[in-house]
Amino acid sequence: MSSEAISVLEMRVLDANTTYLGIDSRILMENAGRGVAQVVSSRWPNATKILVVAGLGNNGGDGIVSARYLYNWGKDVVIVLLGRVSDMKEEPAATNLKICLNLLGCRIMEARDELELLAYQDYFIKWADVIIDAILGIGVKGRIRQPASAAIDLINMSKAPKVAVDIPSGLDPDTGDVTDKAVKADLTVTMHKAKRGLIVDKAKPYVGELVVVDIGIPREAELIVGPGDLNYLTYARRLDSKKGDFGRIAIIGGSRDYTGAIALTALASLVTGADLPIVYAPHDVAHDIRSQTPNLIAVPLEGDFLSKDNVGPVLRGIERANVVAIGPGLGLERVTMEAVYVILDTAVKLGKRIVIDADAIKAIGIGKRLNLLKPGVVLTPHAGELKELLGIDVPKLNPVETGQWLKEQVSKCCPGSVILLKGNTDIISDGSRFKLNMTGNPGMTVGGTGDVLTGVLATILHRVNDPLEAAAIAAFITGVAGDLAALELGYHLTPMDVVTRIPKAFSVFINTKGVVEEALHKPLREFLVKHQLIKQE
Repeated sequence: MSSEAISVLEMRVLDANTTYLGIDSRILMENAGRGVAQVVSSRWPNATKILVVAGLGNNGGDGIVSARYLYNWGKDVVIVLLGRVSDMKEEPAATNLKICLNLLGCRIMEARDELELLAYQDYFIKWADVIIDAILGIGVKGRIRQPASAAIDLINMSKAPKVAVDIPSGLDPDTGDVTDKAVKADLTVTMHKAKRGLIVDKAKPYVGELVVVDIGIPREAELIVGPGDLNYLTYARRLDSKKGDFGRIAIIGGSRDYTGAIALTALASLVTGADLPIVYAPHDVAHDIRSQTPNLIAVPLEGDFLSKDNVGPVLRGIERANVVAIGPGLGLERVTMEAVYVILDTAVKLGKRIVIDADAIKAIGIGKRLNLLKPGVVLTPHAGELKELLGIDVPKLNPVETGQWLKEQVSKCCPGSVILLKGNTDIISDGSRFKLNMTGNPGMTVGGTGDVLTGVLATILHRVNDPLEAAAIAAFITGVAGDLAALELGYHLTPMDVVTRIPKAFSVFINTKGVVEEALHKPLREFLVKHQLIKQE
């Protein structure tokens, strides 16, 4: 994340990860509202009449908390709520509204529509010494609806100083664009970090002075992978989706001595959501896969090992693939390593995203072919494989220190590529950033779980723009799947136990059932609701 400004998406990630780390959203709202009140009180100490214009979401909740503090500090405060009290259902805004209702001097005026709002226009034009805009916040998109639109007009008509909470209502927080209209604030109090749209020149007439308030989001919310990171992955699918839209993955591996690893990778890719994970493996390995499951496509290569003599089908498959995964069960025959170099060189030149695991990592280290590691390439070594790749031991440091160390190593060897260093705490870096994954358990030392991770990662790498985040999400979900397996089975799990719990790992953090229900054709959905097979929202 940028140290200067962040996107709306990045802020949503931080909010969710902060809650995951145990800091309740009520604490964040309390800190945000108090921060706004402190700025208002310090900038306009002689202002006695404060008007807070609050929407029904959590931006409105921030404004209501600020009203409570200003009231406690002796100000005369009026809240104009753009809707009914009963309409504010989003938490923790709803709780803070209830608290305010319990205070004798906290006046709340409901304005469900434009006409009701206009009845309070004198509060905007004549009464207020300061107006706090807490209408829309970072969720604004497109044309402003009533009564928010009229509220913005009334705020802008007032000669009183105007303070925007987090973002001037109507301003696009990512671009600074104003599609319809926006509050022209004298001062904007934004939370945690500036939003990108606040610092562009075209936004200055709306933002005014920019003040950033610390609301208690810890540094770990950026460093530690959590449920918030899943916001980078769009789980829902378009209704007109077709085969191949969600990933054609070329999976290359297997050898005479190692037949199971590549199958685990392909099955994990499939279960994670890839449409077409296609295995390219020596003849006997491909035959074994075909005989074991009808769910996978396995293309047989002549011979017992991958070699330059049998890479033709692989190179043709790469051309159509979205992502290439290479390494599980390959072996380290000289002819195999030479084939790895050819495949990687071709995939890089074609601009493919690539996951490199296991023996393919060792092949790069042995052949000193770090030049093949370009942006869009992700490697998944454990400490021993990283030593074979870079020739150095992983130091025994705490996770943050190890993250800094890995960031330095990646910036030297292969800037832009991503290394996911597997361990008790997984460390992921692209040479400029690093993240820590703290899921997974000692039961996952069983052989094959790394191959599962490769399959999960290959699929997510197609779905997430940022390779670092794709690797972070893959490590997180694979670890959670392993944790669910261990909780049920103890330390008696197999790699397939992890694979089969990947869907459950997603559903812990995403309402997967709800997403699917929304995609059902209307007649069937209504039939299922009628017969109480799904719940009516």
